[in-house]
Amino acid sequence: MKKTLRKIVLTIFSAAIALGFTASLPQPLQADPPPWAPAHGYHKKYKHKKKVVYKYIYYPAQQVYYSPVRGGYYYPYNSGWRFSINLPSTIRLGRSVSIDLDGPRPYVYHPTVIQTYPVVVVP
Repeated sequence: MKKTLRKIVLTIFSAAIALGFTASLPQPLQADPPPWAPAHGYHKKYKHKKKVVYKYIYYPAQQVYYSPVRGGYYYPYNSGWRFSINLPSTIRLGRSVSIDLDGPRPYVYHPTVIQTYPVVVVP
């Protein structure tokens, strides 16, 4: 009797598998966590880091950067750069252009900036 019962159970089980019975069983969901949940793994490491953009007003004729956040000017001085709230009287600003840079020191990006905005001497 045990052998017959075992045979019947195995037959029913194999028939259920053949008919797709297991497909109706609940499957684990593959979804992202809700936005209010704390980040883990990749999202914690990369997704939540926002790129900071520093905005400047650049005067190509004099190669001067004005920082609205700091309220001052970066300008060439001797063989380096200087920051000041007021410009020297020898510097006359001309036309300007608004630029976004990746760092708080615009003179680091100056070689790239002068390729985009070449120095034009205004009479």
